[in-house]
Amino acid sequence: MAPAWDPIKSATGWASFDRDGSCVFFEPASRRLQVWSRETGVSDTLDLSRLRGLPDKWVLDPAGNAWVVTGTTLQRVAPDGRIGPTFALPAEVADLAWDARSFLLCFRGKEAYLERRDLNTGALLWSAGPRPAKDENDPLDRHHVTIPEDGRILLSTGDGLNLLVLEPAKGEWQETITFKLKGERPPTLALGGAGRGALAWWLDHNVAVAAIPAAQLPGRGLTGLVLARMDLGTHELTLLSTDADERSMLVGILDGSAVLRRPQGGLAFFPIP
Repeated sequence: MAPAWDPIKSATGWASFDRDGSCVFFEPASRRLQVWSRETGVSDTLDLSRLRGLPDKWVLDPAGNAWVVTGTTLQRVAPDGRIGPTFALPAEVADLAWDARSFLLCFRGKEAYLERRDLNTGALLWSAGPRPAKDENDPLDRHHVTIPEDGRILLSTGDGLNLLVLEPAKGEWQETITFKLKGERPPTLALGGAGRGALAWWLDHNVAVAAIPAAQLPGRGLTGLVLARMDLGTHELTLLSTDADERSMLVGILDGSAVLRRPQGGLAFFPIP
């Protein structure tokens, strides 16, 4: 009997933690989504073998359906693997976040463009920002989003270590949250033609965490992947060095640790002070 699939050893691709501590990974060998938690291991699976192409991003609704992004297509996949409603998207998706009733697509493009969709039907609730041109084809993930407990939308974009706040009803800009690094203005990221790392929310701590390759923070003696701890209460920014390869991806925050998906596969856990 083959051993059970274990994301700690084998996870690849994109994933993001839910508020209940579970995470849904895609296992390429079986073409299934695997619902996993640290306490119970794999608790459920969903067959994606009827999809054309490999999934890029996904989220499960309360009924166990999966909304799956593949390239510029959004599809609902039922628990038995049947393909349901399908929507054409204006560009590839850089990031995806969700709450109990909707999900948010953050698209690739020179400027941030977001769509909020109903979690049950996939219907477009609102869009914000300039819609990407059909011929833009931007390959970089320049923008990332996360949704705190209060429902506001936090957006990281551009080369600054600040957060744009959008109100949830219509996606209108509300404010820009700035931070201080040891009492001074934080550095500008040296993106150098690259995209930005992922953004995650630390539940019940009022803290956002952004992943930054050390190469984007030159002259500071940092190596590997750096985590920017952004305290929304004190407006303090802390740069945390990890021993992870800078190509690692931030999956989320679990039990006080940043969960990183390593480039060679598998997960690593880095405690956040």
